Amino acid sequence: MCRRFSLDLDWNTVASDFGVDDEDVDTYALPARTFRVEPKQTIVVLAAGEDGRRHLSGGYWSLVPSYSDKRELTYPTYNARMETAAQKPTFKDAMRSRRAIIPASGYFEFKGRRPFYFHAQGDAMLAMAGLFSWWRDNADSPWTLTATILTCDAIEEAAKIHNRMPLLVSRDMTGQWLDRHVDGSGIIDDIHAASLSMSENLDCYEVAEPAPEEDGPRCIRPKAERVCLSLF
Repeated sequence: MCRRFSLDLDWNTVASDFGVDDEDVDTYALPARTFRVEPKQTIVVLAAGEDGRRHLSGGYWSLVPSYSDKRELTYPTYNARMETAAQKPTFKDAMRSRRAIIPASGYFEFKGRRPFYFHAQGDAMLAMAGLFSWWRDNADSPWTLTATILTCDAIEEAAKIHNRMPLLVSRDMTGQWLDRHVDGSGIIDDIHAASLSMSENLDCYEVAEPAPEEDGPRCIRPKAERVCLSLF
């Protein structure tokens, strides 16, 4: 499960790394940098159009299917299980042809109430697998981009903290994952296999739970370090 992650990223760098042209970056919709983005807030969504052009924009973190008559659903949709997304009514259309990458600088998992922070060695960007959908309240309302993050069974050290973890997309499989003309059901196993090797190499450490409104680098400091700092 992933219900909090950090976005300490430069959007121009993200766009360049993934081959997004400047005119396809929705600068005004992108969120400010944050170290604790949570469901129903704005995240970054990288996806392709029917013509194959890649776009980078901000999106609502909780997927709302276009057929829904309201944005607030009775069940959480900020995560979707990779094993069942292709069968669930909420996610199956997106799994077939509306897949995305959700960039992150790291993510949190919780063991009870204790948060642990996972990040790539060298603080490289993580590319989490996502699904997207466009939703609007009525015919006169503007469309809203909404998205979810796919999860898989946790492995090794991560499994000691929580039983689920985000599904990651390797760089060499980005093209297939974003291709609107490829059915996600046919490639999800390959995406998963590559994801496991990347997840095995993530660094992880416990952090202190931040105050309700706290943001910034303190949110990802190791717990022991934060305890020491509080003594001064």
